[in-house]
Amino acid sequence: MARSSNSRKGTGRKTFSIVVDGETEMWYLQMLRRNESIPGVSIQPELPKKKSLKDQYEVVKSNADIYDYSIWVLDLDVVIQVVGALNELRGYLVELKKIKNVHVLVNTPCLEYWFLQHVKDTGAYFPLCDSAGKELKKYDPLKDYEKTEKYFVQSDLDIYKRLKPHLKICIANAAKRGDFDIDNPKQGKAELYKLFGILGIAP
Repeated sequence: MARSSNSRKGTGRKTFSIVVDGETEMWYLQMLRRNESIPGVSIQPELPKKKSLKDQYEVVKSNADIYDYSIWVLDLDVVIQVVGALNELRGYLVELKKIKNVHVLVNTPCLEYWFLQHVKDTGAYFPLCDSAGKELKKYDPLKDYEKTEKYFVQSDLDIYKRLKPHLKICIANAAKRGDFDIDNPKQGKAELYKLFGILGIAP
């Protein structure tokens, strides 16, 4: 999503830029913004045109100068599979830790693992996003889950509305998984739960 000049620092509203690496994250965050009316808060989900780790890192770093909070939501499944990508990410994480208003939230393997925490208390590691998705579809309310824009954003029952009744238990489940560890990356993680604390949303 393009950066909005009326949603920058100094406008009297807390501004949050959230950089994501896929369309599903973008749609989910758009639905969060649609369903959660947070006074004085502007949320800007953003999907960079180029989606390499470096491209995303550069946008997150740049946004830290523009927004009150610059957040990077990153799926680890592809990173783990690409030779050298974990070491590349390690360097970016070191640099971003130096910037106080930057938060990096890692989902391993992907967003579907966050969804799974809504319906199952599991710390199992899924190496591929597809395997996490198959597990997710065993449970209501996402037995008919599809990675399509229509499924995510339909006005009568969007993805956020479907899952919100389970959000409190999801956050508790995801918190049990602990923080992402770059030295031990093959662990199930759903750090997206931290976003709700950053935004001040109480389930």
